Amino acid sequence: MKYKKTLQVPVIVGEGEAQFFIEKDTCIAPPSPPVYTVKSIKKWVEVCTAKAIKGKVIFNAYLWKTVVYTTVEHVHNGTVNGPVYHSTFKVPFGGFVEMCPYPGEKICEDAKAELLEADVEGSKEIWHDEDCIDGITVFNKLLEKTVVRLKFKVTTIQHVEVETFPKPYCPAQDKCIAKPEKDCRDIEKSLQNFDEDEEQE
Repeated sequence: MKYKKTLQVPVIVGEGEAQFFIEKDTCIAPPSPPVYTVKSIKKWVEVCTAKAIKGKVIFNAYLWKTVVYTTVEHVHNGTVNGPVYHSTFKVPFGGFVEMCPYPGEKICEDAKAELLEADVEGSKEIWHDEDCIDGITVFNKLLEKTVVRLKFKVTTIQHVEVETFPKPYCPAQDKCIAKPEKDCRDIEKSLQNFDEDEEQE
């Protein structure tokens, strides 16, 4: 015979993704020295808030970017010397992503939005505001143009019925049943009989 149980579980009701264009002009020098050559650039996206509304997910996020670069301290006999610096930028952005509901589901405000993917699709760095140090060209500003892709899912708490079977009977379980403790009256009676035997001796 089958039985029915009701489970309360989060159910995915829809997904959606979109691309966003971010443009930011950043001054590196001052306070840091100007840029001579770029050694590496690392970019990532951090989503700090995401909330479901009717048919959409609205969010706030940051584009992080770390640039490691060389500098010009002095030039001698065609050799450029200078320490390696880094600059990390935090660019805020926000927007909304249209959600595609699954068949029979809908996106409402009591749903929960969760980030699935956050990728930097591509970027273009334009160095400008040039200076000259001992005949070497350096740059003070960076114009950042980046395309970011975000993907979200939306879940709601729903009641789901499942069919279960009763637990099968196992005869070995009977052997594991603990024997009941002796009644206190039985213990007192045993002690009384022991005292009587002592007196008779």
